[in-house]
Amino acid sequence: MSHHASGPNFGFPRGDARLDMTDLYVFTKPGDPAKSIIVLNVHPSFALASPEPTTSEPFKPGALYEFKIDTNGDAVADICYSVQFASSENGKQTATVRRTQGARAVGVCDDGEVMVENAPVSVEREALVTNAGDYRFSSVGAAILSFST
Repeated sequence: MSHHASGPNFGFPRGDARLDMTDLYVFTKPGDPAKSIIVLNVHPSFALASPEPTTSEPFKPGALYEFKIDTNGDAVADICYSVQFASSENGKQTATVRRTQGARAVGVCDDGEVMVENAPVSVEREALVTNAGDYRFSSVGAAILSFST
């Protein structure tokens, strides 16, 4: 998937570059083929090389970034991972990752089981990594997030 909505005749979703999902990568975890790694890039106007970001927060607070997974080939989601970001009082962001299974994975998945809660979000070149049980969440360079399941 690659969707760069910021062309000469396009605008960002809802006018907010932080909702522009630009690239998605999914692959098996090296050394552990039973696990997967999901990486999402968003916000093409928030770059490490940029003199300053267009917003102070790389991810839209309250927005729901969802990953729908079909495990049996019927073109219907069986698992949904959702990531939602929040703003903190000190100007930093945190992320919560939820997992929803079965028939509920088809709809909006903002109330699934919490896998990672209040993970710090990086706006620097250094990744911030949060481990929670079998899950690992990281963000680096502001608008890149990844987690392994």
